[in-house]
Amino acid sequence: MAESKPTSNNKDLTECGICLCTIEEPKALPCLHTFCLKCLTKWAEGKKDTIRCPICVQDFSIPGDGVKAFRTNFFINTLKDRQATAMTIQSRDTVVPCASCGAVDERVEGHCSGCGGFICGGCIAMHSKLKTFSNHKVIPYEDLKSGKVDIRNLSQKKYCKIHEDQVLWFYCETCGVLTCRDCTVVDHPASSHSLVNLESASKGHKKEIEQLIKGCDAIKIKTDNAHTEIDSVLDQLVGNAATAEAGIDESFNEAMKLLKDSRNKLKGELTKAVSDRKKQLDAQKDEVMIQQTRLQTALQMATEVVKTGSDYDLALIYTSLKTNLTELRDVKLAPVDKQKAAVHFKSAHIGQETTQKLGSVLVKQRKEGVGVWKLDRSFGDVGAEKLKYGRGVAITQEGDIAVADMADSAVKIYKKDGQFKSSITVPDNPWNVVVSSDGKLIVTNLSASVSIYDGKGNQKHQFPTKSPDNVSSDTRDTTHWGLAIDNYNNLLVGETRQKYISKHHLDGTHITSFKVPISPVFITVSLDAKIFISGGMDTDVHILNENGVHLQTLTAPQDSGWSPYGMCCTSTNEIYISNTSSGVIYCYSAETGAYIGCLTKDVSKPAGLALMNDENQLVVVEDYCIKIFKVQNQ
Repeated sequence: MAESKPTSNNKDLTECGICLCTIEEPKALPCLHTFCLKCLTKWAEGKKDTIRCPICVQDFSIPGDGVKAFRTNFFINTLKDRQATAMTIQSRDTVVPCASCGAVDERVEGHCSGCGGFICGGCIAMHSKLKTFSNHKVIPYEDLKSGKVDIRNLSQKKYCKIHEDQVLWFYCETCGVLTCRDCTVVDHPASSHSLVNLESASKGHKKEIEQLIKGCDAIKIKTDNAHTEIDSVLDQLVGNAATAEAGIDESFNEAMKLLKDSRNKLKGELTKAVSDRKKQLDAQKDEVMIQQTRLQTALQMATEVVKTGSDYDLALIYTSLKTNLTELRDVKLAPVDKQKAAVHFKSAHIGQETTQKLGSVLVKQRKEGVGVWKLDRSFGDVGAEKLKYGRGVAITQEGDIAVADMADSAVKIYKKDGQFKSSITVPDNPWNVVVSSDGKLIVTNLSASVSIYDGKGNQKHQFPTKSPDNVSSDTRDTTHWGLAIDNYNNLLVGETRQKYISKHHLDGTHITSFKVPISPVFITVSLDAKIFISGGMDTDVHILNENGVHLQTLTAPQDSGWSPYGMCCTSTNEIYISNTSSGVIYCYSAETGAYIGCLTKDVSKPAGLALMNDENQLVVVEDYCIKIFKVQNQ
């Protein structure tokens, strides 16, 4: 039979992630990653309140007594002792003091659980003769050497730190700690504490941890698959970028003198497009790898302690394992967007008089013109759930249509086929609604606060905006209408009386504010981070950069009434604008501001606009109904 020896997994667990040596004085952060006390102390130098895990980069509060107050990972000590035991068994000549008599000049002849280590031949003989040692279990050296007895089955008694001569036989479920017999009388009386035999507690703990390990199987597969998918998308991105660059160079060589400046510009656009997407993919990959690292450590630790840890080991680490495994089991991973690999080069026809550049770098295949949009269906104008005065609109993650009904003080949600689904009561006349990346509904109304609701309609949070002078708004002079989420997942809130936009994180934390030239009744953001604001009657659409600097003004494409209202941006960086005075939906280029065409005139007083997820259907909110237009040709 093979000889016992330390496993590679144990070695990984006992290696400090900072110094990469065997852990000394193991201290575990709440994420279970364990380091030397000395290394962790040095790592925390200069940090006041929090420490960041060097492995999974989670932040944790430093205990009041400092790094030394983090939990000691006794299981790591168990693994180290097991490795030392294995080394002793492999080399019998290793000098190890007898755990019974202390002799250092005698060869080890066996291992005694009662003495807690290897003992010499003389002590083995004494153990067999004296009743004092009758409860000591001695395993001969040869049984260990041959593998007949697994070193992982060697156990040691643990003694109470308060009552030093008492063995920790019990587990207090009330306090989550090991106790001795005396502790059950003084500090953990059975009248008010739930006490169980350690062996029984360990069986229950093992069963629960094993179920949690099994419960993490699905998320482990998902993280592994996500990692693979991200690598694949990154490879495609690099390959497509190389193809696009080759196309740029080929066209450039055909008209070098004429198009040198255009070549440099296009490469810059390509580099930016690739860089932006690579950053997003790398950030998502980093998040997945963090979850993988946490999951690997937690599962490895849990599996090892369940398989090989003693009852004491499991009891000591049980709470931390349960917390981490439960949290990891419920992790929700963002889907991998394979479209992020779609960067292309569209070559121009060299020699045409109108052509002054090599072509265009595309992040998604563009379509010529605006297509022919036809009314496909309308709803929301009959029944108890009909609109009383519809304004802003957004598409939920499930593909449902959420409409702010100002007159009915509600956000009404319809399925894409027009069937009414639910209604969320929103006080103070809701005007606009957007959907956050985590599926929450964010709503503006005529009050001083912006409201956040979960998918079930429960209000989770409210927050005020701030004017550019950094003063919180109040109900006396504040009305919130415009609302959008920018390319950095920040919230843009338009205040129409004082004419400013207040930028916030999705939790409501204020970032910055800036004045705007008109009342921001509707807001949308283009793919290149430009901010479009419309103000309704007799105003133009104003374009700002992400810092609020005015860039351009969009006017009506023809001599007609111009009251731009709702807007939305396409994946090809075009802006659709509803003209409420003429009942027309216009299309403009977000990049240049050029007018592209008219989508439809089959609307009456259009307000909010939104594209369905496939972008082949446009949702238009009128005062008292919702219309869905479908593109007929591209």
